[in-house]
Amino acid sequence: MSIKDWYANQTPREQAIVACTAVVGICAAGYLFVVEPLVNGTAARQASINAQNRDLAWMKQQESLYAGASSPDSGSRQPITEAPYLLLDKAIRAKQISAPERVTPNGSEGAKAQFEKVEFDKLLEVLGGLDATYGLSVTTINVSKKSEGLVNTRFTLEVGQ
Repeated sequence: MSIKDWYANQTPREQAIVACTAVVGICAAGYLFVVEPLVNGTAARQASINAQNRDLAWMKQQESLYAGASSPDSGSRQPITEAPYLLLDKAIRAKQISAPERVTPNGSEGAKAQFEKVEFDKLLEVLGGLDATYGLSVTTINVSKKSEGLVNTRFTLEVGQ
């Protein structure tokens, strides 16, 4: 027995109840699977965009710290007498930044570092100072904001980039 046969065997009152139930079910499913995800998805995307715009504005505001620290006089660069990862370690200690999770050599003329919850302003001063003093430039960097002023970051420094 098919659904069509079953429906035909019902009384007109039962057919009306089944039809109304089907219409309500189709409308509810349409709302739950089409309208609700669109509305919630749009709101979530808008919130994400707003957060990214706030982060971008904050980073642009902080850009001046790095730009000011990395405008070296080319004649004032010192020769590199130590491994770059040691220079990075000394600069970190001088600025009293929390110790990095990892600092490793990256070949003979570079270093890789990973920080968790480091002060963004002080980190920029360190990186700018290394660039100005020794010509150690950031070649790659990945930064994620943890809280106001604190970031997690991984970066690579190389000589003369």
